[in-house]
Amino acid sequence: MKKVITIIILLAATISYTSESYAYNVVATGKAAIKNLRLRDAYYSALNNAKLTSIRWYYKENKITDMDVNGDFFKFIKSYSILEQNIEDNKTVYVKLKIDLDDAALKDARLLLNQYADSSVYLYRGIDDTILPAKQIQNTITNTLTSQQFSLSEQALFLGKIDDIYDKKKINKAFSEINSASLIIFDFRVIDNIEEFKDSDNKCEVETTVTIINKKKESKTIQIVTGNDNNNIIKCYNNTVKQAASDTVAYVRDNIIQLPETAAKLQKYNINFINANNLVLTKNIIDTLSQRGLIKSYKTVSYSQKNVVFEVDSYFSTEELSKKIQELNFPKQPTKIEFNDKKLILDFSVE
Repeated sequence: MKKVITIIILLAATISYTSESYAYNVVATGKAAIKNLRLRDAYYSALNNAKLTSIRWYYKENKITDMDVNGDFFKFIKSYSILEQNIEDNKTVYVKLKIDLDDAALKDARLLLNQYADSSVYLYRGIDDTILPAKQIQNTITNTLTSQQFSLSEQALFLGKIDDIYDKKKINKAFSEINSASLIIFDFRVIDNIEEFKDSDNKCEVETTVTIINKKKESKTIQIVTGNDNNNIIKCYNNTVKQAASDTVAYVRDNIIQLPETAAKLQKYNINFINANNLVLTKNIIDTLSQRGLIKSYKTVSYSQKNVVFEVDSYFSTEELSKKIQELNFPKQPTKIEFNDKKLILDFSVE
């Protein structure tokens, strides 16, 4: 099946597609004007326009009219190749792309983008390592963020891109290159010196300046001063930092990066593969579910020649995930599917 449709975007854009399994193979064109001789910028704008056009067409074709398509949806493009590219009248860049859209993911875009919207990274700066080990403070911040349902899946990649945590340009560049919606910078400053901490009546205080930045280029800075009474200086500062992190993250969640109304709760359960003689097939199914965001993470609990059990974390219930598996139409589908709150059973017995 093949269709050719014309859509206006900037100057013009054209789409055709063939549908197969959970992928849409789309041909789309995009154009962008060359401004101030910046050919490279125009080229990437034309690429993005073609990508956006293909996704908007997908929703129009599937009669979904309330999706605000933007660059966040590019994560649902499995791959693309350039069929044509040229410059028209020395003024406009033209590209024609073949785009492989992930049909299954696009259908669940709202849920998957909500997960992405809660993905955050952070920087910790300030307190001397001799007062409080950096790892200890990082653990405190990490635990506090995750307790408020922030995902830190991009944290390691983000930190790996920065060699100077005080260089604003490097920080912004690293943040722009990862799939995380918010950046939280914690700057801690000890107000009292260690030498002044002499008895149990003294109070250690920490001033926390927190800057919250998101991909929409909006930012906000807040300050919190926390104190704690304790005759152990290390414990005192540690408790103060914990309180500062907790207060700050709670403020961020309540006032800046609120949970979407449709946000789903992360669930943990088992997927049992029964009579699955081909372990390659089993691994392909679990990896595909992971790559498409249908499960957030998984680990092997047990396996034998025919049976494999995975423990998974997913925003989808066992019933919802069973439907997704049927929609994905794997080369070999389970002949029987059962589920409850604790497990999803995929039985590959020959009928």
